[in-house]
Amino acid sequence: MVNKLSTQRKKVAIITGVTSFLGRSVATFLLEKGFIVFGIVRTKSSNIKNIENIKNLITIELDFNNLSSNDFINILDENNKKYIDVIENIKKLNADISLIHFAWGATLDRNNFAEQMMNIDMSSKVLEFAKIIGAKRFIFAGSQAELSDTAYGMAKKQFASVASTELKNSKMKFIHFRIFSIYGKEDRSTSMIKQLVESFKENKDIEFSSCEYKWNYLYIDDFTNIVYKFITKNVDSGTYDIASDDTRTLKDYILEAHSIYNAKNNLLFGKRPDSLEKFSLPNIKDTMNAISDIKFTKFSDGIIKC
Repeated sequence: MVNKLSTQRKKVAIITGVTSFLGRSVATFLLEKGFIVFGIVRTKSSNIKNIENIKNLITIELDFNNLSSNDFINILDENNKKYIDVIENIKKLNADISLIHFAWGATLDRNNFAEQMMNIDMSSKVLEFAKIIGAKRFIFAGSQAELSDTAYGMAKKQFASVASTELKNSKMKFIHFRIFSIYGKEDRSTSMIKQLVESFKENKDIEFSSCEYKWNYLYIDDFTNIVYKFITKNVDSGTYDIASDDTRTLKDYILEAHSIYNAKNNLLFGKRPDSLEKFSLPNIKDTMNAISDIKFTKFSDGIIKC
């Protein structure tokens, strides 16, 4: 495994939450671009099957939730000693290391304050780990929900604030992604786009809220490209909205998808209550200034790929 660390490949990405939709998509893309990619997974994770077919991904079994703050020197046990050797070799190469932090528990239980506060503690340990391995940048997957009053949003916002302050005078850059809605074929089955597409296939009526609020969808391939550009263009620390250039009502998105698929099922708007979360509008000006050259996938093209 150490032989993979050629002196010709000095771009390294270490990804937490690598078994997630975003994590495995970014890992696959960066590997295709010649990166050395490590994926951190929880010991005995049931989701390990999600990444079994990603060629050349190097996995490290490590559960930050079960580590105390003083455990980092002995972070990997004897069964994983080979990974200690790999990390030491990366450090010796003086590689350009990016730690990309996607891991976050209880993402669907957004009002559970106890669970969300645990995520802050876990993320703080990931940040300490990034310091130990000499990461050049720490990319944090925040959320548009940070502009809402949910426990999930407040926890994301709090960690971003703590990390930004802690790294203010550090050589490590803190890049805070405030991510809006990302969709794609490999997304979880409970996502709205996946459920919508399945309802088209099954000709099954589906209930919605009014969906009259503004929304923004970004296709997964555009997201992975954005991550790549943030790393390779050596973007400065800061908070960046990660979204497409297409903001409109969620209802408009749904109706367009329904038309493209020529679906015959009924879309029952207003049958469910509107969410109490605040829906914010993305401002991608700073993001575009940072990476400049990106052509967004049209929703009409992306939805077909789903």
